[in-house]
Amino acid sequence: MGSADVRVRGTETSHLPLAGIRIVDLSQIGAGPYGTSMLGDLGADVIKIEPLEGESFRHIDNLFGEGDSAYFYGVNRSKRSLALDLHSEGGRRVLERLLADADVMVVAFRPDAVRRLGIRYEDVAGLNDQLIYCSITAFGEDGPRAHQPGMDILAQGMGGIMGLTGEAGGAPVKVGVPIADFAGSFLLGFAVSAALRGRDLNGVGQKVTINLLDGQVANLANILTHYDRTKIPVRPHGGGHAQLVPYQPFRGSDGRYFIVACLNDRFWQRLGAAVERHDLVADNRFRTNPDRVRNRSELIRMLEKIFATLPASEWLELLDEKGVPCGPIHRLEDVFNDPQVQHNESIIWLEHPEHGSYPVPNLPIRFEQTPGRPRGYAPRLGEHSLEILAEAGFTDEEAVELIRSGDVRSFSVTAPPVVP
Repeated sequence: MGSADVRVRGTETSHLPLAGIRIVDLSQIGAGPYGTSMLGDLGADVIKIEPLEGESFRHIDNLFGEGDSAYFYGVNRSKRSLALDLHSEGGRRVLERLLADADVMVVAFRPDAVRRLGIRYEDVAGLNDQLIYCSITAFGEDGPRAHQPGMDILAQGMGGIMGLTGEAGGAPVKVGVPIADFAGSFLLGFAVSAALRGRDLNGVGQKVTINLLDGQVANLANILTHYDRTKIPVRPHGGGHAQLVPYQPFRGSDGRYFIVACLNDRFWQRLGAAVERHDLVADNRFRTNPDRVRNRSELIRMLEKIFATLPASEWLELLDEKGVPCGPIHRLEDVFNDPQVQHNESIIWLEHPEHGSYPVPNLPIRFEQTPGRPRGYAPRLGEHSLEILAEAGFTDEEAVELIRSGDVRSFSVTAPPVVP
């Protein structure tokens, strides 16, 4: 697959921006795991704490075998797995010892579950005044919805994203990826980095909270103020834009769609030249963007007829020559082969000892001096339990007893070990 076919088995991390930072990750599903994976890409030592049976999303599709889902593999790279019974005395002892020496703790449960597990900020802050505690919830830690089960689709719905997405007059449409979860992932990286800097300045850790609902409302930054000024509710425009025209997909004569995006009047004038319709540019109905927004339906009908005369590829070439922002609309399978995606190494391949290579998105941040990238496959359940226990100061005998008692699960131990 060209230059996108970059394979990673593991890399040295001492030069990376987050080298030396240890993250104890109790998150699950999407938002937390993907966020901590990217922090791991940047050099953090991420210890993923899982229940003895593994987190629930290990079992969502089983495409890599029982308990090894493609979903889990996609969002859990660059970390180590410790399988731990947090309800047991031994499991709690292991967690407390890890937190005493950790920089960051990430939790992603409903507030009542965090309370039952005894892992609220006030429960663990006394173990380590340097600890940065990051709480990820669906709707917030308090308030009228805090007690409710929450997930990506609910945050998309409540935050207004689904109400803006879809065809005009049609049913609400969920964004095709878990955008609420992954917005939370990016906010987690932002929050942890800022909190670490705050600790550098103040000498102490703190609690940081993120919720999926706030992340979706934050995506309305270009629309909230517009609505307040106009009092006109924004409704779905399909592939179009409520505030810009033309800024949407069009269909070529070959049935393939492509995007034309006139972000300002200068690009609109270039579009008129590209389609050889200077009369449209001079038409008072379409002269400025506010004019075009008011007369959207008439203009779009005209442009659809024009673009239906040539194949999409020819229009893309003509538009590009005139400097009109444009581009293809890829299906998922097309993304792998896009020349710019390959040049950017936007997709990277990891090597798993059992299942071979598989693709994940590359770290979407580029550091010139300290470049990070995905390293290591998504860990097998409890794969690193023994080494993490050793690093936490447990003797071999103590580690064996924790495994024998069922407080810890280790991938490398297939039968109860015998204490010498």
